[in-house]
Amino acid sequence: MENNTVKRDNRKALPKFLLILLGAAVFGGVAGFTAGWMGHDNFSGVVTAAVTGWLMAAAPWAMAVTSAVSLAVIFRLYRSAKKLWAGWDGEDEMAMELAEEKLSWAMMATTVQMVLDMFFFAVVAASGGMATLAGVAVFILSLVLLMVSQQKLVDQVRRMNPEKQGSVYDMHFNKKWLASCDEAEQRQIGQAAYKAYHTVNAACPFLWMMLVLLSDAFDFSLLMPVFTVCLLWLLLNVTYSLEAIRLGRGKSR
Repeated sequence: MENNTVKRDNRKALPKFLLILLGAAVFGGVAGFTAGWMGHDNFSGVVTAAVTGWLMAAAPWAMAVTSAVSLAVIFRLYRSAKKLWAGWDGEDEMAMELAEEKLSWAMMATTVQMVLDMFFFAVVAASGGMATLAGVAVFILSLVLLMVSQQKLVDQVRRMNPEKQGSVYDMHFNKKWLASCDEAEQRQIGQAAYKAYHTVNAACPFLWMMLVLLSDAFDFSLLMPVFTVCLLWLLLNVTYSLEAIRLGRGKSR
């Protein structure tokens, strides 16, 4: 009976798996031919030069604008969560759950902005010139403000949950924070982490294939590896935060 179940599951899944492989092969063939054509006609060189020039010119401004927008969003979410907590009557669990969700969104925004800052800073550093000095100043200021924001957010979570322990300035913060979580919260963290792990595992082969194909057409230089690292980092953190928020919505239900 057990063997029959295994065989049945394999027979059911095999056609879909073969179809996916066929689709990947067709896509790879078309993409490879296109990449070769672009490299042969030097079209990729024109595109690369245009995109690189635009990024280098826009990076200092993009870093400043995205930082300002992110910090404004973080501050608004923080104030909203703090207001909900201050007006809490001690019984409405939905209000506390909403406040914690707002803080989770704000914490995710700090991580997203840090990744964007690092990407734009790498572009600025590659460009050289006076723009590099301005970029360094914006980069440092943004990171300092984001670190302070994370500290304020964590402190607010600790006020709402006195059993929580750890400071964002402590090198062992994650370990202490996890140890202070109860079993339900640890399960939530584990489920969110597995979701992030699964998402990155699914994305990496696709990104690898695209990089192999595009390497024939484009001169990646410094920008493409940095973009790839930042994209993976961003994907991991956003997936984790979104899953933690989704799981947290049902804690009081």
